[in-house]
Amino acid sequence: MMLKGKTKYLPLLFIAASSQACAQDNTENTAKSSALVNPVEQVRNESLHSYGGWYCPDNLSKFPPVNAADFSKIEVVSKRLPSLEEARSGKALMYLDPAKYPSAKALDLGLPRLAKYYSANTRQEELVIIIQAVVANQDTVVGFRFLDGGNGSSWLHEVELLSDAEAAALAPSSYVFLELNINSSKEKVYEAITKTTYAQELSTTFNKKDLFANPWSKNTQVDLIYKTMEEEAKGYVMNMYGNIYLQIDYVKKGQQSIEKILILDNEDGKSSRIQAVFGPYLDDYEEQEKAWNNWLNEVEKGSMADTK
Repeated sequence: MMLKGKTKYLPLLFIAASSQACAQDNTENTAKSSALVNPVEQVRNESLHSYGGWYCPDNLSKFPPVNAADFSKIEVVSKRLPSLEEARSGKALMYLDPAKYPSAKALDLGLPRLAKYYSANTRQEELVIIIQAVVANQDTVVGFRFLDGGNGSSWLHEVELLSDAEAAALAPSSYVFLELNINSSKEKVYEAITKTTYAQELSTTFNKKDLFANPWSKNTQVDLIYKTMEEEAKGYVMNMYGNIYLQIDYVKKGQQSIEKILILDNEDGKSSRIQAVFGPYLDDYEEQEKAWNNWLNEVEKGSMADTK
């Protein structure tokens, strides 16, 4: 069943899975609590992408990276609409009140299901895991998880479903996912990152000598792009609704990889949390995991240096 996208927005309720990450989760409606956002009432909201859904690559708490070989192990709600609690838990992304939308129904795609999706944000085709498909008012929308973490949505016709054979043929690569609470502000954590060799290499690679030179501020945003005969990369460092967020997408000899770093304030207002994703890696995963953990230790020590 392949339906063409409509010009109107689906009357769905989107579940804000984390009130501290993702543009969709930090709108005025969700600032005070992990409430519901109704896209119908916010069709002009900049946090909604042009497909009538959302793009949350930084929502790593509820939706961490998933290795392609393990996608079928993800717990989802299939062949029926999810309850409110199931949507809030991350088993689904959209909740439709049956009293308001009695004709709404789930579309059976054999979930979870791997698919290809062209992202207008990264301008490249990405592998996603579809965890929900809903039909309402003649519209069909899918909610998915990015393999490298986060979530999003699109019209059904904008994804290309992979067959079982195609999914089984994917290399069993793995992402390094790091997460750590640090007893320092997010600004100090960011400052510590700027002093690492990693940051210096980024500045050189993207020819941005001032990339990490200035202190972090609410207006910070730097676009990153370069292209050679063998490799190209696109990314940014920016204030993502109060959080510090870096994302760089690489393509080298046809192989895609990503680097994500998210720094958030904790609720106590005194400490912060850093989450980072790197990869995917195939043959050298353990080596890369060790190297990135060493980097994280360096960042933690650097951010604590002035607090002792």
